[in-house]
Amino acid sequence: MNGQPELTSYQCEALAEGIGCGTDETARYVLGTFRTISPVLALRWLGGQALWIVDRLGLDPHLGHLAELRAWYEDRESQRAAHAHIKSGAPLLVVVPDTDCIYTLSVRSVEQASATTFRCHPGEGSRSGIARCTPYDPPTVAAPCGTCGG
Repeated sequence: MNGQPELTSYQCEALAEGIGCGTDETARYVLGTFRTISPVLALRWLGGQALWIVDRLGLDPHLGHLAELRAWYEDRESQRAAHAHIKSGAPLLVVVPDTDCIYTLSVRSVEQASATTFRCHPGEGSRSGIARCTPYDPPTVAAPCGTCGG
């Protein structure tokens, strides 16, 4: 090596998962992706996606689980904690259920994006219904997470 610290890249995604129009099958839609070497820019992009989702759905800013996306992004303490979490190398997932769709915003290091599986715990420890997702070693035959598809 040349003595320089190795830069970490972060893969960011915004996903929506729900029943496809006219079908009984679940479909996953990629709303956007972003890659950066900056945890600050990764978090800023995630926040922009959160606001985009809430604004496009025309939600009352004081009602519903998706309004929690706006609250999460606008809460400076939550953003500081999320930044520290991402910078430590841990993945960040924000999973919010809506009436007929589940929205997932994620940031992972590029290494984690290809090697990590997540188990989601919908709404645990949260009044809002935002899920807490944690990495785990899957069993030999693993069913996908019903909340985030991980």
